[in-house]
Amino acid sequence: MTLAAVLLVGAVLVAVLAPPVLETMLFSGIRSNVVLAYWLASMASVLFFAGSAVVVLAWPDHAPAERVIETVVRCFSAVSHTAAPWIGSSLVAAGLMVGAGLVARAVFFTRQQSASRSQMQNFHRDVVAIVARKEPGHDDVMWLDHPLPMAYSVSGRPGFVVATDGLSSSLSSVERDAVLAHERAHLSGHHHLIVGVADVLARVLPMVPLFARAPRSIKTVIELAADEQAARATSAAAVSSALSAVAVAVAVAALPTPAFALGLGNDMSLRLWRLRKAPHTRLTGLACCAAAVAAVTVPAFVALTVVSVTTTGTCILLT
Repeated sequence: MTLAAVLLVGAVLVAVLAPPVLETMLFSGIRSNVVLAYWLASMASVLFFAGSAVVVLAWPDHAPAERVIETVVRCFSAVSHTAAPWIGSSLVAAGLMVGAGLVARAVFFTRQQSASRSQMQNFHRDVVAIVARKEPGHDDVMWLDHPLPMAYSVSGRPGFVVATDGLSSSLSSVERDAVLAHERAHLSGHHHLIVGVADVLARVLPMVPLFARAPRSIKTVIELAADEQAARATSAAAVSSALSAVAVAVAVAALPTPAFALGLGNDMSLRLWRLRKAPHTRLTGLACCAAAVAAVTVPAFVALTVVSVTTTGTCILLT
């Protein structure tokens, strides 16, 4: 039970304390891909810690790492082994029931979302294929005859970008390329899939702060990440001016956007500010790996410390 307690405390710490910290990162100079890695790793660590706690409780004998944790928290270990046997059995049964219920909810919402997105995507692809055209040099872009400068990406195999002639008539060639680079970044980064996973987890675990706040924050982060990639392909100035022009045009027209498309108008002031402030993070791949490791190791260490101090203090008071 010692290891299970540490894992559960770690899951709670990440689920409750991580969201405000992660949301603050958006206002720093950290690259958006690194912030996204922190979000994904934090959500994965909560699921890993909670799931591992259930596995440890259900383990027929001591779990492999139990003796190591018991050495650190020996007092709690002595108390846990003298506890009534039905307590452990009850915790195992409750954990398995809760886990099975969450898995069932996840499967249900995933299938529901997948069917809805697939139906809308297929319908949209059929309609666009009839009324749109392709341009030499832009095989992944479907062009629509529409005066407003608009663009969005459609995920799938293969994914593609839907753009209007208004991008060419209202924006400069560099600005148009910036918009297309932004949408291509969504496709290459699998951002639609990431948003879909965050939405499912928020529906399955709406009572967990990390998952409840993840969809909106992650949508903002991936827009920032796409902006940064577009800025590297063109320039920050081109992306800024293109975003402003497209956002104003879409806002004035009040046009609906397909549910599976990622919008250009989210948190515009933050996005323009981030484009003016060049992120200082280098070696982004290494930084993303470090973020993933930190999201697991730091909560585990803090949880171990909390359990050790709490149980040791309790034992001292009881003896």
